Amino acid sequence: MPSILITGVSSGIGRASAIRFRDAGWVVIGTSRNPAEEKDAVPGVALEFLDLAEEGSATALGARVLAEYGCPDVLLNNAGMLTFGALEAISPADLQRLYQVNTFGQLELIQALLPAMRARGSGVIANVTSLGGTLVFPFFAPYNSTKWAMEALSEGLWHELKAFGIRVKAIEPGFVETDIWDKALPEKDSELSGPPDYRPYLRRMLEYETSIKKRSSPEETAEEVFQAVTDDSDRLRYPVAAYASRLVKARRWLGAQRMMGFLHGRWLG
Repeated sequence: MPSILITGVSSGIGRASAIRFRDAGWVVIGTSRNPAEEKDAVPGVALEFLDLAEEGSATALGARVLAEYGCPDVLLNNAGMLTFGALEAISPADLQRLYQVNTFGQLELIQALLPAMRARGSGVIANVTSLGGTLVFPFFAPYNSTKWAMEALSEGLWHELKAFGIRVKAIEPGFVETDIWDKALPEKDSELSGPPDYRPYLRRMLEYETSIKKRSSPEETAEEVFQAVTDDSDRLRYPVAAYASRLVKARRWLGAQRMMGFLHGRWLG
């Protein structure tokens, strides 16, 4: 029976993926910052503590998982956080926390499990990056930059681990209906970050963001995640969910500069 460790299963893509793999007969280990809370529980899924914002938490989780369950066949790095606002306004401390959660903590967990995967000669490391790991959305640059970093790390790992029978997948979700947006996006003008000069543009970007109605559900996205993880080819990148594949292809066809001009006009022009 194959096994998978999924970070961030209390909601969204992580929770839906845990259910999808569980229903397919996998042993599923999930993580939460509050594993004792009933609302975070997923029936049939073992729940472990992980707080990616804490340096060392991922290393401790890796050691517990190896000791209690053995080396999982798949690591699905899904947990993360989102920020919105002008680059001018983000503090070094907030940027550092964002990178700790979205990049450094995830690499730490990969490093904790890799020796066992190498010794076994098999495994899959699947990193949930983002459509924003392939292009940059205005006022999402700090978040997008963490995802570009994970794209680069995934590509580097693809090269380094191929000889050891370990496959690497970068899963790039587009627009998914999850509560990560509600947590990060401000509802009032007074909550907009940065100097007042930015507010008309921040408002316009928020209006565009909220106008996107045809988003994929977490369950639809989890199905695509399942297909990517179980794909035994050496393919690296998987655009999934609403608009991802379309926008990735458009950037490839138009080129980076023309795509930037097109999207700037669409969002802020």
